[in-house]
Amino acid sequence: ELAASRRELARLAEKLRKAPDEATKKELLTEVERLRERIQELMARMSELAKGIQDEHLNQEAAQSMQKEQDLLGQLSDIQKKLQSGKVDEALKELDRLSQQLEKLEKDLQEKAGQQQSGQYAQEAKQLREAAGKLKELQEKEQALLKQTAQLRRELRQQAQKKFDARGGKELARKLREKVEVAKKAIAQIEPKVAEHLGLEETLDMAQGRAADLGRALELNDFDESLDLAERALRAVEMLQGRLAMEDQLSQRYPGYQRDPAALRKGLEGAGGAQAPLSEVAQALREALPREGQGISQEQLQKLRQQAAQQSGLKEDLGKVREQLGEVGKKVPIFGPQHEQMLQQAQEGMGQAEQRLNRGEPRGGQAGEEQALEKMEQFQQAMEKLAKQQPGQGPGGGLPMPWGEPSGEGDPQEGDSQSMRHDHVEIPDAESSRAPAEFRKELLDAMKQTAPEKFKERVKQYYEELVK
Repeated sequence: ELAASRRELARLAEKLRKAPDEATKKELLTEVERLRERIQELMARMSELAKGIQDEHLNQEAAQSMQKEQDLLGQLSDIQKKLQSGKVDEALKELDRLSQQLEKLEKDLQEKAGQQQSGQYAQEAKQLREAAGKLKELQEKEQALLKQTAQLRRELRQQAQKKFDARGGKELARKLREKVEVAKKAIAQIEPKVAEHLGLEETLDMAQGRAADLGRALELNDFDESLDLAERALRAVEMLQGRLAMEDQLSQRYPGYQRDPAALRKGLEGAGGAQAPLSEVAQALREALPREGQGISQEQLQKLRQQAAQQSGLKEDLGKVREQLGEVGKKVPIFGPQHEQMLQQAQEGMGQAEQRLNRGEPRGGQAGEEQALEKMEQFQQAMEKLAKQQPGQGPGGGLPMPWGEPSGEGDPQEGDSQSMRHDHVEIPDAESSRAPAEFRKELLDAMKQTAPEKFKERVKQYYEELVK
C-alpha cells in the first residue's frame, strides 16, 4: 500500500511540475488526504492494540513505528496547507522528501517481514536446501550411470548386429518393413474423431508414432531398437482393438448407443489389420536377436554388477531424501501427493535398474535409469514451478524454496535464507490427484461385463491398463 501511494504521489507531483493546473493540484490533494486518512486508521488500530499490552511487553519497534507515522501525518498536513495556499514549489520539495521516507519505510517493512519468516521456517528451509542439493547430486550420478549402461548396450548391439547379419538380416529386415507398411495403413483406418470420442487420442498417437519409428529403425538396421518399438506399437494397437471391440459390441446390443457405428467398425478392422503384422515383426525380431543377457562376456557382466551396486546406493540415498522431504511436508504441507509419487517412481526406476543390471540385462537397466532421471527431473520442474507460481508477492508469501533461484548467485550459505526466494507457495489440494468417484464406479461396473470370446484377453488387458 505504501509502495502504491508513493508511486501515485510521485506521478502526480511530476505531472504538476510539468503543467501546474487546478485539476492536477486537486488530484494530488485528494491522494495526500487519502494517504493521511489511511495512516490515521492504522495508528488508531495500533493504539487500541497497545492498550491491551503491558508497558514492558510493548516493544521499541512498535513505539518507533507509531512515532514515524505521526511524523508522516505532520508532513502530509504541511503539504496540504502549502498546496491549498498556492505554495506549489515548496509543496513539491516536501513531497520529494516524503517519497524518500516512504521508500525507506517500505524497505524496512519488507526486510523485517523477511527476517521474521526466515526465522519461523529456518529449520525447514535448511532441510529443503539439503534435500535439493542431494537430489541434484543424485541426478548427476544417475546420469553418469546411464552413460555407462548406454555405452555397454551399444557394444552389445554391435555384437548382435553381426549375428543378425550372419542370419540374412538384410533380407529379413526388408520383409519386416513390408509388414510395418501394412500395419501403418491399417492404423490409418482408425478415424481420429472416433479415438477422441472414446478418449483414445494418446493411444492412437502412440500406435501411429511407434509404427512410423519402427519403419525408420528397420531402414537404419537398428534391430535392437526395432524390437522395442515393435512391442510398444503392438501394445498400443491391442489396447485400441480391445476398446473398439467392446464399443462395437455395445453398439450392436443397443442401437443408437454409438454416433457412427460404421466408423467404429472400420476402426476395429484397422486395429485388427495392424495387430497381426506387428505381432509377426516382434516375434521375428525376438527369434533373430539374442535374448537380453545372452552373449554377454564375463567382463561385461562384472561391469553391469558394479553398476547395480552403485544403483543400489543411489536408491537408498533417494529414500533418505524422500524421508527428509516428508518431515518438512508434515510441518509445512508444500508437497502434494503427485510430488511424492514422482520421487517414488524415480526410486522404483532405480530398483528396476538394479535388478536388471544384476541379471546382466543392460536394456532393462537403461529403461530403469531413464525412468529415475525423468521422474527426478519432473520433480525438479514441479518445485521450480511452485517457487515461481506467484512472483512479486514479496517475503510474506510462504516457505523459502531452494529451487528456481537465478543463476550466478551462488549457493546460499547455511542459515542465510534471505538469499532464497520468498514467493508465495500455493499448497496443492489432495483431491486434485484423485479420479472422480463416478469414473471409478463406471470402470468397475464395465469390467464385470462379458467381452466377446475372440477379444476377451485384449479387453482384459485394456482394463488392466486403465486400472494401473
